[in-house]
Amino acid sequence: MAKKSSILKITLLTSLLTASLLPALQPSSASASGATPDLAGIAGVVQPIIDDAWAKGIRVSVGIEDLSGAYGDDGILLGRDDTYKPASTIKMALVSTLMQQVDQGVLKLSDAVTVEPSDVVGGTGSLQKETFPEDVTLERLARLMITQSDNTATNVLIDVVGLDKVQALLDKLDLKVMHLGRKMFAAAPTPEQDNYINAKDLATLLEDIYDGTFLTPASRNQIIAWMGAQEVNTKFGAALPDAPIAHKTGENANVTHDVGYFLLPGRELAVSVMTEVTTTDDFDEAQELGNPVVQEIAKAVYGQMLADNVADAGKLVTRAEFTSLLARELGLKASEDVMAFTDVAPGTAYYEEILAARAAGIVNGLPDNSFGGGSVITRAEMTAMFIRAYELVHGKIDAGDAVSYKDQSQLPGWAEESVRKATALHKIGGYTDGTFRPVTQAKYADGVKVVSGLWTVSK
Repeated sequence: MAKKSSILKITLLTSLLTASLLPALQPSSASASGATPDLAGIAGVVQPIIDDAWAKGIRVSVGIEDLSGAYGDDGILLGRDDTYKPASTIKMALVSTLMQQVDQGVLKLSDAVTVEPSDVVGGTGSLQKETFPEDVTLERLARLMITQSDNTATNVLIDVVGLDKVQALLDKLDLKVMHLGRKMFAAAPTPEQDNYINAKDLATLLEDIYDGTFLTPASRNQIIAWMGAQEVNTKFGAALPDAPIAHKTGENANVTHDVGYFLLPGRELAVSVMTEVTTTDDFDEAQELGNPVVQEIAKAVYGQMLADNVADAGKLVTRAEFTSLLARELGLKASEDVMAFTDVAPGTAYYEEILAARAAGIVNGLPDNSFGGGSVITRAEMTAMFIRAYELVHGKIDAGDAVSYKDQSQLPGWAEESVRKATALHKIGGYTDGTFRPVTQAKYADGVKVVSGLWTVSK
C-alpha cells in the first residue's frame, strides 16, 4: 500500500482537531438503544435554510453522502434534483479522470506539457500571469486547477486527458447529469458541448473518490490533499475556517457552489451545495446573496455533526466497529480470496471492511476462526490492531525499550510488543497512575482518536 502524502486529510485532522472534537461516535450498526443512525438530524437543520433561500429567489440543492458508516451509510438529497451550471465544480470530474489515467500508467504527474500563449484564458488562477511558452508538470496544473480554480491549467489538462475520457468515467460511475462538454470560457454551440451538474452527482463522485471505487489509495489521497489546500475560501472555507474540510468551489454568473469533505474523524461526509440566484444576473450581487447561504448550510451540517458526537459520548466500540474505522481510513478493499470468519457472512455488519482488514493482516480472529465482531474491544486488542495498521503505512517499526506498567501482569503476551511500540510512538500510552488497563473496554471516542493518528509520525 502506498504511503499518504504528509499534507493529506489525516494530517489536516491532526493539526486542526482538539480533544473537544473527539467524543464518541455513533456506530453504523444499530446502537445500544436500538436506533439506526441516519442523516435525519442533519436534514432537519439544513432544510429550513433551503426553504428560506428559495423564498428569497435563491435556488438551492444539497447532496450529502455518509463516508464513515456513522450515519448508516445513508445518503440524502435536499431541495430539488435540479441541474445547475457547474462553474468550476466540474473540475472534480477532470481531476478524477486525470488520476485514473495516472493509475493506469497512461500519464505521470511528473510529465510536463508545454503551455502556449494561445492556451491562456482569464478568470481565476495565477498561471495566466506567467511567461509562455512554458513547460509545466501535470502535478502543478492539477494542483492549480483545484487550489486556485485556475482556468488556464484546466484547459491544458482537458487537452491532455480528453473530454471523451472524462465522459467515459462519468458514465462508468453512473452519474446521470454531470457532463464536461467544453473548456473554460469556450462557447457551447449545442447542449452536448456545454457543462452540467447536480448536487447528487457531485456528492456521489466524492463518495466514489473517497471509497477508492476507481482510484488507488495514493491517487484518492492526492485529490483530497489538493482539496485540503483550497485557496478560495468564500464559501465552506469562510464558514468553517478551523474545521477539517477539503473542498472545491465554483462560481460564475449567478451561481455559487461548493463541494467537499467534512472530515470530522469517524463522521466523514461528502457535501455538495448548489445555488443559483434567480433575482439577478450580476456576478457580484449574486455572490453577495448566494455565498451566505452556502456558508450557513456548511455551518449547520458541521454543527450537527458535532452535536451528534456529543450525544453519543461514552459509547463503547465493538471489535467490528473499530475494524471498520481502520479499514475505511486505510482505503482497504475486500478480497474474494481471503478466508472468511465463521461468524462473518454477506449481510453481516461491516462485512467488506472485516474481510479487507483480514486480507491486510490487521485482524486475525479468535482460535475457533470466529471474529466476535459484536464484542466490545479492549485497549490491548485496539493497540495490537492499530500497530498492524500503522505498519502498513509506515513499515515495520522498532518495539522500543521495555515498558513497565503497574498492571503489566494483565497484559496478554500477544499484545506486549504492540503496547511497547505504541508507547514508543506516543500513540497509545498509559494513564497518569502508571497503569495501561489492557482489559478495559474502549470507547468509540478512543477508537476515533487512535485512527486519527495513523498517518502522523511522532518525533
